[in-house]
Amino acid sequence: MRALETCLYADDLDLAEPFYTEVLGLSLHSKVAGRHLFYRLSGGMLLIFNPAASAQAGDVPAHAGRPGGHACLAIERTATDDWARRLRAHGLEVTRYAWGDRGESLYFQDPAGNVLELAPASIWGILEA
Repeated sequence: MRALETCLYADDLDLAEPFYTEVLGLSLHSKVAGRHLFYRLSGGMLLIFNPAASAQAGDVPAHAGRPGGHACLAIERTATDDWARRLRAHGLEVTRYAWGDRGESLYFQDPAGNVLELAPASIWGILEA
């Protein structure tokens, strides 16, 4: 089994969209203005919902959370320094944490206050393909 979707919440999707597309360079799969942004990841999807809109029942059951969640996106182990520079160039505060010989994580926040992490899969002992 693997995670197919990771979901975060943001009250202001107009602020979230340029962050995820321009700062992180993710590919926007689809969106509904004021409701959600869906981004394609390698082997999965990142869903960003406006909690007020997704709390309303529709074609799928209502579900809502609050900004302040966490997601970790996998990066190549050799890309940590490049990503740290890129994030700082966009004015983000980046915290680095070393997991011994397994790799290093970069922690930062999106505009909604979600804590994002970029790390190699090796921090969990998962070998990269």
